[in-house]
Amino acid sequence: MSGQGHACCCRHPPFRFADYDTVELGEDSRGAEVSLSACKSCAAIWLTYRIDEPHHHRSGRWWRVEITASDAGAMSAAAARDRVERSPDGFAGGSFFDSQGHPITAPIRVR
Repeated sequence: MSGQGHACCCRHPPFRFADYDTVELGEDSRGAEVSLSACKSCAAIWLTYRIDEPHHHRSGRWWRVEITASDAGAMSAAAARDRVERSPDGFAGGSFFDSQGHPITAPIRVR
């Protein structure tokens, strides 16, 4: 992953909610939930894009990518999917992937 703190808990799944200060950005036009989370240990900022389709079994999935503080300041729910897909690396997980989190690299495709 890019950035600092390679040994930090924010770079090794599974991820714990308590390790972050999180701000919800809301939903995008596709119904995905978008949030920004700052790691309490190393201050890395993570953009998380979550999709859950309750009418489909095992559809829950998420992607998280590290972004800069300046990107975070300008981030919106509407821009999140594109930003995730333009990232060089990150993590994905959820019941859809049968994973509590695994590393991913470009090209990242949100599906």
